[in-house]
Amino acid sequence: MLKGTESKELQPKLIMQGRRSARNIQKRSQTSDQSQNVASKKMKKTEARVQIYKVQSLFRNGVDLLLRSDEPHVEEVIETIFKEYYKNVMPRLPLKQPDWNKMDSVGLLAFLDIFNTAAEKFKEEVFQRRRALLTPARWQKVHLDSDSFQEGHLVTVLARMLSARDERVLKKHYKSFSSETYGATTTQQMKNILDQLNVTKEDVIIDLGSGIGQLVTFTASYADVAKTYGIEKCPRPAEIATRVSENFKRLMAFFGKVPSPYKLIEGDFLTDENKERIKKATIIIANNLLFDDKLMKKLKEIFYFCNSGTRIVVTKLIDNTRMTEDNFSEHFDSYSDTVPLNGIDRQVEWTKNNVPFWVTTMDQEKVFRVGAEYGAQKEEQEAKLEAKRLTRAQNAEMRNGRNTSS
Repeated sequence: MLKGTESKELQPKLIMQGRRSARNIQKRSQTSDQSQNVASKKMKKTEARVQIYKVQSLFRNGVDLLLRSDEPHVEEVIETIFKEYYKNVMPRLPLKQPDWNKMDSVGLLAFLDIFNTAAEKFKEEVFQRRRALLTPARWQKVHLDSDSFQEGHLVTVLARMLSARDERVLKKHYKSFSSETYGATTTQQMKNILDQLNVTKEDVIIDLGSGIGQLVTFTASYADVAKTYGIEKCPRPAEIATRVSENFKRLMAFFGKVPSPYKLIEGDFLTDENKERIKKATIIIANNLLFDDKLMKKLKEIFYFCNSGTRIVVTKLIDNTRMTEDNFSEHFDSYSDTVPLNGIDRQVEWTKNNVPFWVTTMDQEKVFRVGAEYGAQKEEQEAKLEAKRLTRAQNAEMRNGRNTSS
């Protein structure tokens, strides 16, 4: 009876506890659902804030440029496109010219809607008139008011802007004052190098320590060469270089152009595979000013195997030791000729001071000529010594003869 009574008394309590537990579970479930709904709304709100900016291409074979509003410097990139590339065609379109100083994201979206509609009609009119206005060469001459350098430079700059919010973070990923120190060469200096070397369709160019890849992409847009490689060891700049490459391709498609073949590689340029690439290149670029002696020795060992005619552009001489008769067979200057490149102002981004650039041209036959020269010099010296010996002997003989006669 007691057990039964206890059982009856406990039942209402258990039922009440069960109801409370059920209510608590329901509340937690509702709270969880509410949290999920709030999170979902926040995600939708965030997604809603990301806009797609569309810029109609006015180049023949060009592809419209689609940019996300959350990409780095996107509004500045769009402004640059209109100011530098579309500046002369804008007055011909039936729309109000934009005031970029007062432009915000909402105004930019509205302006692009109007511009894209006007641009589409403009392209139809050009097509109907069978005019070649929108070919890249024609556009460059009539509307860009610049040479191919300015065009390639701007594409490189825009791709770089879209790829990183703040490039100062790169300095944190390099060891200060070491072979890894980040120091970019300017596109103006790269143009200067390519022009002085008179690059051709046969050239294979390789940039050792290519950073974020801007010299590689610039070369691909500016020069018609067989291929350009860039090799970068540090992960962070190599990661940015991947984005630079993607954005560069988007922009080149926008301008209706096909770049020269190129490839950006993350890795050490001392691996066996990259050593072979270096040996087969016809032009090698190495901003080696801060490369240590150990690294330069390893690079020099690779350069020894480069074909005659290969040109190596450096900021520090590959071998600055003195060549003598005793060491000429191993000295790097016995296999190459080095001359300074004509300089320009601001060759590199990390200093206002002028940095000397040198070009070393490989010549595998030179060592035999150097050996022959040293051999000829030695024979000449021996001949002089022999002549002096004979003269001394003759003088001694004459003295002896005079002594005998007297």
